[in-house]
Amino acid sequence: MEIDLLDPAVFHAGQPYEYYRWLRQNDPVHWQNEHDGGPGYWALTRHADIKAVETDWETFSSEPTTVINDDNVVGDETHRHLIFSDPPHHTAHRKFLAPELSLSRVRKNRDALNQLATEVIDEVIERGECDLVVDVAGRFASFVIADILGLPRLESLELFHAADVLTSGGSTVDGEGQAAIATMYKHAQAAYKDRMAEEKDDTLSRVAHGEIDGVKIDEFQFMIDFQLLVSAGSDTTRNLISTGMAALFANPDQHRMLVDDVSLIPRAIEEMLRWDPPIMFQRRTATRDTMIGEQAIAKGDKVVSYYGAANRDPEVFENPETFDVTRSVNPHLTFGAGRHFCLGSHLARAELITMFTALMTRMPDLRPTKPTGWPTLAEVPSVTGPASMPVQFTPGRRLGASAGTSAV
Repeated sequence: MEIDLLDPAVFHAGQPYEYYRWLRQNDPVHWQNEHDGGPGYWALTRHADIKAVETDWETFSSEPTTVINDDNVVGDETHRHLIFSDPPHHTAHRKFLAPELSLSRVRKNRDALNQLATEVIDEVIERGECDLVVDVAGRFASFVIADILGLPRLESLELFHAADVLTSGGSTVDGEGQAAIATMYKHAQAAYKDRMAEEKDDTLSRVAHGEIDGVKIDEFQFMIDFQLLVSAGSDTTRNLISTGMAALFANPDQHRMLVDDVSLIPRAIEEMLRWDPPIMFQRRTATRDTMIGEQAIAKGDKVVSYYGAANRDPEVFENPETFDVTRSVNPHLTFGAGRHFCLGSHLARAELITMFTALMTRMPDLRPTKPTGWPTLAEVPSVTGPASMPVQFTPGRRLGASAGTSAV
């Protein structure tokens, strides 16, 4: 089989699971040439190999970047991106940001999440139809991050679009990519100046007035962390709500199980995470000559982990090609592994449980009316998900306190 993992057409409707299956069985450490003159990289598709790479930062570094293209490096010697770093910087940086997304803080915000889900669904419930991606998943994910960071909700929609552009292909050199970066940094600079003028009780104030390993946060470092928090917290959750619902549409018996028993939703969320992870891949760079399985890896080689492939590895998952919301053993790698395990995993799970509970309860007959729309890709994205998902449902009534006016 001829396989090109850098051909955007391969990803025109999501991840190429048939390619992943073939590679896992026949060429699990596969050499992929780069189209732009880059040196190429090793593509990993086995669960064991990916977990081994992600838990050995000394051999497989996240520096200078975890995206494939070497030009996409954020920061410099004194300003560092959390994801594009190793210990000791990564340890201190993660410790600095972790309290903002901790399990205890997520639990305290549970009522606020429930209220927000109610408000988002209230906006469409009386219509009997909507675009699930745009009107529900996208707004909910954006507004959650806006509330946590301390940003106006409507402002977050513009930031969400910019984040979507930046993860749709990873390029920041073309017109659209440059515009997205400019949008992101414009909002970041305004937020920084605002918090430095008047400290508030929100995440952005704590970042602006904080320090990492004794070094005070300046405007540039603030902008890097701002982009990280906005991007990681919005488009991934949006895509998980969308692809999770798509999986339920394709498996109506599983959909009915959740409608009949919402207590199954936490387990179902783990299966959705396994089934179609929004982050398709991340790169590491070998710091020394080593081996992955039977393949020799040279110092300086790029190694790229494909999470969707790992999550359907039959060596780890029973009936991996079956979507099963009752699956009990589910060691998926959607949140990664090791030191770079997703910092926002507690928040993501809480958001997904909240929204799917609301959807199953308030829109039990939710159904697609047109084929799911996927974005047109100029480059292979690092994050994948539908651009639109037109749906219908039996109209219901608004539940929010301000039922007569727009709540969001």
